[in-house]
Amino acid sequence: MRGRTASVSFGGAAAIACAVAAGAAHAGPVTLTFFYTTDVGGEDVWKTTATYTGNGTNGNGTFGVAAGTGIAAVPLADGLVFNPNNNFLLVGGQGNSIFQVNPSNGSFTTAAPGMTAFELTVDPNKQVVWSGGAEVGDPHISSTPINPFGAAGTPVVVSGSVSTITHITFAPNLPTGTAYYTSAAGISGNSAHFGTINLATGVTTDILTGAGTGALWHGMVLDPFSGDLILAGGNEVVQINPLTDAIISTLLLPAGLNLDLGAVDGQGHILWADNNGVLLFIDYSTTGLVGSANNFVSDNFFQSNIDDIAPLIGAGAPTPEPASMSLLVAGLAGMWLLRRGRRRA
Repeated sequence: MRGRTASVSFGGAAAIACAVAAGAAHAGPVTLTFFYTTDVGGEDVWKTTATYTGNGTNGNGTFGVAAGTGIAAVPLADGLVFNPNNNFLLVGGQGNSIFQVNPSNGSFTTAAPGMTAFELTVDPNKQVVWSGGAEVGDPHISSTPINPFGAAGTPVVVSGSVSTITHITFAPNLPTGTAYYTSAAGISGNSAHFGTINLATGVTTDILTGAGTGALWHGMVLDPFSGDLILAGGNEVVQINPLTDAIISTLLLPAGLNLDLGAVDGQGHILWADNNGVLLFIDYSTTGLVGSANNFVSDNFFQSNIDDIAPLIGAGAPTPEPASMSLLVAGLAGMWLLRRGRRRA
């Protein structure tokens, strides 16, 4: 899609499907409508729209974000995903609670995951949502039913390389029942772990570890644009090839950031929330590497206490209409196979 100037909105499900299926990159004006949380009481589930006018190169174009619109006030909020079965929002409640929020009126119901739930990830089966609790040292993961929502979750004790899980991410290269994890020593800690977890037993196996100012590796997403995992924490963003489990690119930002969790649009654009109020935007559509000096990067202040951004694509994103679902699935699968083929070559 390079060279086109048509704007693409990722607030609508049909637009998501069309964008994913259309091609590997969108180097032109883009509109991203997204939901996010703030980690303080009161109004803490929000929606806004960002606009990017660049062409994927450093110094070209602008990135701006409209003021957020409050959607709901739950007791406390952290992780944020969509329930693909009804397009309601699921919110990690920083306690033994996951809230399901109606985005049209802010009303919510509650389920008990059996642990202190922070980050959330929807299982590819779309029947449960997984939660981690490393922020407060909770030694569990939990699977909570979401179709329907309301039943109690099933906690599993974490063991092996790490004893707490920050975030879980699924990838096509892993066996069923296995996922990638990050485990950071809190957002303000100084170490990070990346590996795989057996979801049935809770046993973890480290693949990579890091320590230092930037290496916290708190949030993680799989980006179908590159076929790679994007991890971030502290003031660092890393790109990991899941076929080799190797870091292939690193972006180190100014000190003082506490990057939490972000989202990708599948066309080479990354949004990431910083707990100090910065909204990080990266366009790596022309380079394919998050750390390239040629990328467009914006790291300006947006809103105090911004915490997590809901997925734009994938199992935890808004569900496309039936006519668009097959297009979305085909597009995601095609991107993955294309990237895997290129890597093997």
